[in-house]
Amino acid sequence: MNKSRVEAFTDAVIAIILTIMILEFKTPDSAKLSAIFPQIPYMISYAVGWLFIGIAWYNHHYMFTKTKVVTRKIFWINNTWMFTTSFIPVATAWIGRNLNAQGPEIFYAIVYFLWSLAYAYLTHAIAKANEEAGHTEIATSIRDMKIYRFLTNWKFVGAEIIVWVLILIFMPRLQMLLIAFQVIFVGGNVNQDSDKLFS
Repeated sequence: MNKSRVEAFTDAVIAIILTIMILEFKTPDSAKLSAIFPQIPYMISYAVGWLFIGIAWYNHHYMFTKTKVVTRKIFWINNTWMFTTSFIPVATAWIGRNLNAQGPEIFYAIVYFLWSLAYAYLTHAIAKANEEAGHTEIATSIRDMKIYRFLTNWKFVGAEIIVWVLILIFMPRLQMLLIAFQVIFVGGNVNQDSDKLFS
């Protein structure tokens, strides 16, 4: 399968998702600066969503730049990952209406969990396909991605789920902080060779 076509399709879908997110931002009717204050919860969830998608795209681009193999299976797993990503604007908008409500925060957690499963499976499939094609060095570097190691460390994921449930029960708004922390310190911690690939 043509790798560049899959990348171009993915880039287009991600661009549309990011566009939909900003279109949810409502321009105040008043010209007073204070009229923007009711939009602050949405700005927070929008900023976290933008960061989340941006860093995920960077890691996705890293994998697709390195891979020598794109199979039909990888194509469909990539589509599944994009499908889960497409729910982020809905989750972002709902949280934006009430940052501390359990319903929207639980929905965002479900989207994030499904997204994480799809992303981990996509990474696994790309690494495995390269390994089977004899590109073991590429498979190793993809498996060494911190985001993949985090998403497949079941002890850490188990502890995280416990913390997540407690946050959703007692202080739902902290979920945005938890996601922002994970995105920056896990997803943002990329392999050393990523700058060399994109220069």
